[in-house]
Amino acid sequence: MNIQKDLREHLEGEIHFDEIHRQVYSVDASIYEVEPLGIILPKSKQDLRQTVNISQAYNIPVIARGAATGITGGCLGKGLVIDCSKYLNNILEVNFEKQYAICQPGVVQDRLNEELAKQGYRLGPDTSTGNRATIGGMAANNAAGARSLLYGTMAEHILELELLLASGESIRFHEITEEQFEEKCALKNSEGRIYSEIKRIRSQYAEDIKKHFPNIPRRVSGYNLDVLVKPGNINLCQIIAGSEGTLGIISEIKVRICKRPAVLGLSVLHFENMFDGLRSIEKMLAFHPIALEMIDEKIINAAKHSPSIKDKLGWLTGNPQAVFIAEFEGANKEEVESKLSRFSSSFTEQQISYAAANIIDPKQMNAVWEVRKSGLGLLLSKRAYSRAIAFLEDLTVPPHQLADFMDRFCRYLKNKGKEAGIYGHVGSGCMHIRPYIDLRSGDDVRLMERMMKDIAELLLEHGGALSGEHGDGLIRSWLNKKMFGPNVYQAFTELKTAFDPHNRMNPGKIVYGPPLTENLRLTPETSQIQIDTFLDFQKEGGFTLAVDLCNGNGLCRKAEKIMCPSFQATGDEFHTTRARAQALRAIVNRRLPISEFSGEGLREVLDLCLECKGCKTECPSEVDMAKMKAEFLYHYHKKHGMSLRDSIFANIGKWNALGSKFASFINFFGRSIISKFFLSLIGISPKRTLPMLAKQRFSEWVKDHQFLPREKQVVLFNDTFTEFNEPEIGIAAVKVLEAMGYQVIVPAWQCCGRPAISKGDLELAKDQSSLLINHLLPYAKQGLNIIGLEPSCLLAIKDDYHGLQGYDDEALEAVIAKCRTFDEFIADHIDEFQTKESISKTVIVHGHCHQKALIGMSPTLKVLLALPNLKFSEIDSGCCGMAGSFGYEKEHYEISMKIGSLKLFPAINKNPEADIVADGFSCRSQIGHGTDRKAMHLAEFLVKVLKN
Repeated sequence: MNIQKDLREHLEGEIHFDEIHRQVYSVDASIYEVEPLGIILPKSKQDLRQTVNISQAYNIPVIARGAATGITGGCLGKGLVIDCSKYLNNILEVNFEKQYAICQPGVVQDRLNEELAKQGYRLGPDTSTGNRATIGGMAANNAAGARSLLYGTMAEHILELELLLASGESIRFHEITEEQFEEKCALKNSEGRIYSEIKRIRSQYAEDIKKHFPNIPRRVSGYNLDVLVKPGNINLCQIIAGSEGTLGIISEIKVRICKRPAVLGLSVLHFENMFDGLRSIEKMLAFHPIALEMIDEKIINAAKHSPSIKDKLGWLTGNPQAVFIAEFEGANKEEVESKLSRFSSSFTEQQISYAAANIIDPKQMNAVWEVRKSGLGLLLSKRAYSRAIAFLEDLTVPPHQLADFMDRFCRYLKNKGKEAGIYGHVGSGCMHIRPYIDLRSGDDVRLMERMMKDIAELLLEHGGALSGEHGDGLIRSWLNKKMFGPNVYQAFTELKTAFDPHNRMNPGKIVYGPPLTENLRLTPETSQIQIDTFLDFQKEGGFTLAVDLCNGNGLCRKAEKIMCPSFQATGDEFHTTRARAQALRAIVNRRLPISEFSGEGLREVLDLCLECKGCKTECPSEVDMAKMKAEFLYHYHKKHGMSLRDSIFANIGKWNALGSKFASFINFFGRSIISKFFLSLIGISPKRTLPMLAKQRFSEWVKDHQFLPREKQVVLFNDTFTEFNEPEIGIAAVKVLEAMGYQVIVPAWQCCGRPAISKGDLELAKDQSSLLINHLLPYAKQGLNIIGLEPSCLLAIKDDYHGLQGYDDEALEAVIAKCRTFDEFIADHIDEFQTKESISKTVIVHGHCHQKALIGMSPTLKVLLALPNLKFSEIDSGCCGMAGSFGYEKEHYEISMKIGSLKLFPAINKNPEADIVADGFSCRSQIGHGTDRKAMHLAEFLVKVLKN
């Protein structure tokens, strides 16, 4: 018999056994890599049950997986990985009156909270990965989060759950009385056997449990047997919480929901010495904050250099060694402000803290929390193989012992010659500490193991635990016998056997853990391939390191902002930036043959990368997948040749130049059924109409226009789309700039090469980039600003050209220094723009992906803010879905429209009277196709509101 055949015959969900999928699912956010046998994406409980039954017949382990944001390797294994996040992600019921919600395991935390917020509720535990962490994963890991001082852990919020056992049976667990517990024990089935074993374990190991379980606010290590020796009713959900899928797979979960605080506020205390803050924790806790967090200078310094975080540090004063963030709640603003004032003044007046920022504005508070939540990614953004590695990641001790413990720990690190980034939930005694380790160094790997053993001893002295948040997984399970003692560890193994007699549910976690160094992603023996690249990856530390910058934190699975549009549309792990990076890493680390670097498997996993550049900014590690995809396509085309369609799109400027001579005929023919038929044959969707060619090129209008000499001069970069498709935008820009008192110089058209880059025709792109640099260099040397109307074209110069020309090209740097997008230039000179006294218009704005990723939307918004009485708002959209030629390609049409339908199209349809501003040519094309509305470039809108 064949397991793949059996699965395909009995399941409705997706089944993947191919090599690329197995590589994609072999990592999480840990330092481990374990290739599974296959991957199942179930569509129903029946699919789940059939998967478990079939795996039982073949004696194959099963491993449940959510968003895989864990740092312990908890969802990695050599059996069948079951990913519930794509389909089993429905909120089944919300009852606000009885204060509960029932969810499938794949529901994302923030999505549940969004639903609950409609009636002023929330889920208590709130992980820093809440925009992608699933409820099933949070339960399996007994998640807590920053506000555990108020809400505790998931174990305290699970009212009921349905657990699928290794036998294929499902059991519902919920709170029961002692009398009901005895009735369960009397049952003659699997449920009765489990309850009977629980009863025996409680009786036999009660004293050991009381003696060896640490008395601390948070512990996410071992099984929660301590709940068995507490008075009151029994709820085995609290034991299943934190069991990491080793007892069974949660197929449905009922959670308690909580009222949201009416008003929140933050006080951020700044300390010149971290230990001054740590020694003040008890004093801080006496004020009863609902959260008490700390971040150290290493994270703060990394944040200062992070494109996505650096503008969120407005609350920071000076250069603290550490800041402590206390959050307070209250019935109203005045109450919270009073709490903040009393709290902060008690530390600043005694000069314990040198500065404090009291914040009650939600936007500013979100900025503080974003820095805190980005701590992990910021530490991992270092471009080197000596990285902040998670192995002593979330140590936890009683809060009053934290200062002494950390003093000893830091001295230990110094003695070993190591530094670490430090942050954590200090109010709960839980510290995130990541020493810098190079896993390619045998000495460092041996030191890592030595450190774990030594710090385990130190933790036992302080009554602490190895994990206060992230669990055991592969990284810590091997130490559980040491941490809990042989008797309690024996109780753990007996509990595991009661639920899973044959050790098939996520084996190797909590009990029977493998050695620390087994299954490491990188080892001293790893032989990495150095790929000879066309593009310059010097800034990333080389192509191999560029690939390995992905730390697996899964931020690319979020549902907001730019990254990652294809995942936002499909919900499929295969279409994340993480998946693409891992497929590339598998090649450079020789887990896949080098031939795959130009192979079909890699092409498939990279296919839905829209090259939006969102990952370059939004990923804390700044993974530049657009650049890596361009490099891959170059090698792929070298081996397989470039298709006619790709060649046409890569050379779109040349084809437009040819077609512009017959613009009327081309436009007429392009709309015909015959044209769409032939275009379909080469892979262009017949549902699209190719962009119209203008009857008059922009350069022709320029020749006829009388440019008045002015003292102030600017250069207007004539891009391909302005030249051939929408010269009216160039004309509008000239009118605006002239009205501001500038003489506008318009050089002859020269394609920037961005279309060629997107198609991997890098030799063409390099030639075009060289020509354009030489074209613009004389103006740059004169000190003239070079203004670009099309964001992707202008930003290709500022971003992509480094890869094409190198990072030490003086001519390029001179040109880049003078390049500005149109909105940037106008924003910087807005005082020169004379507008009408009153503008009775409403405007909604959509930004181009490259615009949002590389410069942000603040310049556009600043311009609009300066216009009197204008009502405007930015659409909360990511990528429009067109992405250059992507949306025109037949196989990509549906997903292109699905991406546009996520937020962009609905926002436009809700505002039928508003003007739409979108500076990207692709964006305007997509908006027109998806909504039948015409969007304007900012230049066109400004012409409409000019005073004269």
